[in-house]
Amino acid sequence: MTHRSLTKTRETCRLCGSGRLDLAIPLKPLPIVSPNVGDAGGVDLTAPADVYRCADCSFLQLNTMVDPEFQYRNFRYVTGISVGLREHFAALLDQLADAGELAPHHLVFDIGSNDGTVLALARAHGARILGIDPAEQTARAASAAGIPTVADFFTASVADRLSAEHGRAHLIICNNTLANIDGLDDVFAGIGAMLDPGGLVVIETQYAADMIAKTLLDVIYHEHISYFAVVPMLNFVARHGLEVFDAERIAPKGGSIRFLLQVRGGPRPISPRVAELLAEENAAGGIGDPAVLTAFNARIAQLGHTVRERLAQSRAKTGRGLVYGSSVGCAALIHYFELAPLIDAVFDDTPLQDTMRSPVGPLPVLPGSRLLDEAATDIAVLAWRYADLIAAGQAAYRAKGGRFYRVLPDPTFVVP
Repeated sequence: MTHRSLTKTRETCRLCGSGRLDLAIPLKPLPIVSPNVGDAGGVDLTAPADVYRCADCSFLQLNTMVDPEFQYRNFRYVTGISVGLREHFAALLDQLADAGELAPHHLVFDIGSNDGTVLALARAHGARILGIDPAEQTARAASAAGIPTVADFFTASVADRLSAEHGRAHLIICNNTLANIDGLDDVFAGIGAMLDPGGLVVIETQYAADMIAKTLLDVIYHEHISYFAVVPMLNFVARHGLEVFDAERIAPKGGSIRFLLQVRGGPRPISPRVAELLAEENAAGGIGDPAVLTAFNARIAQLGHTVRERLAQSRAKTGRGLVYGSSVGCAALIHYFELAPLIDAVFDDTPLQDTMRSPVGPLPVLPGSRLLDEAATDIAVLAWRYADLIAAGQAAYRAKGGRFYRVLPDPTFVVP
């Protein structure tokens, strides 16, 4: 395989088509193979991970894309391993059922259904269910477990076929998937073909405003090529005959947004929360204001310096630089902060691989239970959202004098 066959560069905005893309967040290149992909046949190339801002609609996005066939057909991540996500989705579906949007006669369709976690919850409410996901092994496993799942990418042509076979869906869910897709016009054409005229679309995705304000650097990598906000989303969905009738900040991934969509002029009133978030985004220059981005980039530089200093101090004390977390976001932080030369081992409670690629060679990934074999030192928690849980689960290591600090949004020591 060649670098040219695995990546391509986009010259226009993914939402509005403008050719005016300005560099917003310059970052170190990342390996084109994420830890989720598994054996890559020896491919060890990097590609840019810089974030660009559309000067016309303010949408934040990567303009370098990895071939989705290569990236997702053997995707390893499953929703079930993410702490708290199942409970989050259960609360969402309970809320939809209480509002009459989830009933036994409804078809629920999940775009990027993964292991079927959301659809299993919808089935418990009596709904008919159908999912689609390009990760072939995961899709087959979900179908075998009673969650009918199409092993394919979602497109308008696929939507035409599925709607003919199964009917239109009253509820379409697309959670933590939209940011991974380049051809958004095709996807939304498919949503239009699949959605019942009185139906509802629920989208959860990373929120650009929180990504910048909270310094969520670890959500930026090749799988996540888009960072959504209300301002650019409103005009985009309108071109596809839809409207955002509600939007709210939600907690997953450190700071996400939930969009609720319906056919334009549909039966649901427009929530005041849409205007409230719109006003927040437009304040102080809007999403991606140059001064805000400059401050964000400065925080990244300072964070990297602080974490490198602490790892160097640990190595001077014990001979070992240790970090916790091996997800794709954690791997991105290792590259962005240039930590690899200072890391001797990576620990993880649910590792998907036993090594991580780095500029200095493979880094060993060890189970969290092995941390007790190490001398007491300060551990950089790259999986910072779970820092409290990780520290709480390592009581014996803390009793030895070990300490844990989260690397984002600031390098704070954790006291369970």
